Amino acid sequence: MSDGTAPRQSWSRADFGHPRRQGKAVNTFYLMLSRMMTVASDQTTPPLQPIDWGAIFSQVNCWRGACMHHFSMVETAVTETLLALSATAQGEIAVRLRHLIGQRFEDLAAAISPGGPFEEVGRHALTELSQYREKHETFRTLLCHGMVKVTVEQNGQWILLIRSLSIRSRQPDRTILALEQSEAEARLATLKRDGQKLTSSLGQLRKVAAAA
Repeated sequence: MSDGTAPRQSWSRADFGHPRRQGKAVNTFYLMLSRMMTVASDQTTPPLQPIDWGAIFSQVNCWRGACMHHFSMVETAVTETLLALSATAQGEIAVRLRHLIGQRFEDLAAAISPGGPFEEVGRHALTELSQYREKHETFRTLLCHGMVKVTVEQNGQWILLIRSLSIRSRQPDRTILALEQSEAEARLATLKRDGQKLTSSLGQLRKVAAAA
C-alpha cells in the first residue's frame, strides 16, 4: 500500500545509458547543484544594506568643516602675531604684513628666523611653525581647493578622493589624496593637536614681544 508519499526515484547504471533517462538525470543533477549553490551563496554573502547618502555627506562635510576650523584658528594666530610684532618693532626694524595667508606664514617665519628682528624671542615658535607647515600645508591646499569624491565600502565606512589642479612653472600640477574614514579622523585629530601647540606658542611669543 502507498503511504501517500511520492516514490523515491533511483537510477541504475543502465539507466544512464538510455538517452531519455540520461538527459533526465543530467537535468536533475544541475537542478540540485543550482539549489546547493543558492543556499551556499545565501549563507556566505551578507545582504547589501541601503546607503544613506544624506548621512554620509553630512559626516564628510562635518569632518571637512572641522579641519577648516582648525586651519582658521592657526591662520588667525599667525596674523595676530605678525601685527603684534609689527607694533613692537623699533627703529629701522620692519615686519612685512602682506595680504595672502601663505605670504603671512612666510613673513612670520622671516621675522623669527635666524637673522630676523625677533630671532631670540621667536626661536621656539619657529620650530613649531616649521613643523606645522611641513605636515599640514599641502593638506590645507587640497582641502580648500580640491574636488572631493565620496565612495562607501561594504561595511558602511566612507572613503574620500580629493583631487587638486594647480600650475607650477607654467605646467599643470595634479595632486590626488585618498583617505579612508579612519585615516581622515586621525588626520583631523593630528591637525587639532598640532594647531593647538602652534597657537599656544604664538600666544607666548606675543606676550614676550609685548613685554620687551
